[in-house]
Amino acid sequence: MVEKIDLTPLRGMRDFFPKDWVFRKKLLKAFETASEKCGFLRYDTCVVDAYELFERKSGEEISDQIYDFHDKSDRHIALRPEITPTMVRLYSADKENLPNPAKIWSFGQCFRYERPTKGRYREHYQWNIDIMGEKSVSAEAWILYTAVQVMNELGFDSADFRIRVSSRALLSGYLTKLGIDPAVHTPLMTLIDKKEKVDAGWLKEEMGTLGVTADQIESIFNLLDLHDLAAIEHITGPSEDVQQLKDLMRYAEALGYADYIQIDPSIIRGLAYYTGIVFEAFDNKRQFRALFGGGRYDNLFTRMTGKDIPACGMGFGDGVIRELYEAKFGEATGFASVPFYIGYFDASLQEPAMALARQMNALGFACDLALSPQNPKKFFTAANKRRAQAAVYMAPEEYARGEVVFKNMETGTQTVLSWNTLTAEQVLAIL
Repeated sequence: MVEKIDLTPLRGMRDFFPKDWVFRKKLLKAFETASEKCGFLRYDTCVVDAYELFERKSGEEISDQIYDFHDKSDRHIALRPEITPTMVRLYSADKENLPNPAKIWSFGQCFRYERPTKGRYREHYQWNIDIMGEKSVSAEAWILYTAVQVMNELGFDSADFRIRVSSRALLSGYLTKLGIDPAVHTPLMTLIDKKEKVDAGWLKEEMGTLGVTADQIESIFNLLDLHDLAAIEHITGPSEDVQQLKDLMRYAEALGYADYIQIDPSIIRGLAYYTGIVFEAFDNKRQFRALFGGGRYDNLFTRMTGKDIPACGMGFGDGVIRELYEAKFGEATGFASVPFYIGYFDASLQEPAMALARQMNALGFACDLALSPQNPKKFFTAANKRRAQAAVYMAPEEYARGEVVFKNMETGTQTVLSWNTLTAEQVLAIL
């Protein structure tokens, strides 16, 4: 007796069925269209890399979630939890052949061992865009503009989502102003990043364990609740970090997406390598996790390569956006339609049907071909299930006259054409 294998996917892992590819194709097209429209060059990196690359560069938040193992040569290997560190290596190896500043993008799979929730899995595909070599906040402005283009391509506007923007440098400066030891800024920011996910009382207790006083905690919370730059500047004082946020808002206005932006000092981002402006996008009803996020990471190149290269970028996963898409437009599944489905009555017509399919492809039309004879009822049922726009059926009598029947599946209109003298104009008129 054959022992059955458990075919259930691992927890947090996904299979993508043909019905899932209608939405995935739409999403990939949006990423590609926006990237190319905004001047980004595509790259890719391997999903398997040295564990050290991610352990040291991503910070504790990701280090605890890495899928890692030793290969047959006893090298410590990891499935990439994110793309940015590998992008740093790629850019460093080919910097001289890229424009400066360099705008690059990729779409690849990442793995993190974390608790699966709605829209979050242990593997996901992620669109990354990054700009290297530009110190000014115009880089962040262009990154966000490109992200808005993706959302617009998918049918979303400012009524659907907001991009919440902050500055880690601004918050760090304010913590210093309050007299908080810089040595605890990073763990303190890690706690602040959990502000909307945990009880405020617990959060304040944890902040206290870092040596932060009750008055300092109150001052921090007062800042985190502000959304007006003038009010924020009044508390923190004028600084280059405040000016950068002002510049970003001016650029957003010029690029036409200022109404998508909300200043929010509570946005921190979990990765330790962020240094300046950071951002996360959320649906306006706050039904889901962040849609995308990113920021400036000027120190990452220095830490990894010893070279001072300003950079900023963002990641946009494929999980939450599908949840939001279905919440607005309905279930994002179903087979992709095909313009033509070709069938035939008996085996004698199989090769002529194959020749017809080749002819249709040569004319520029996609078609699906039945791989065995079908009677008319079975054929039209199959054509309907395949979501064909038109069915093309070869029957003995029509074939003997050099003819083939095209049927528009929506209107039911049938058209008889000469199969060996088809033109693109004739075929297009069927649809």
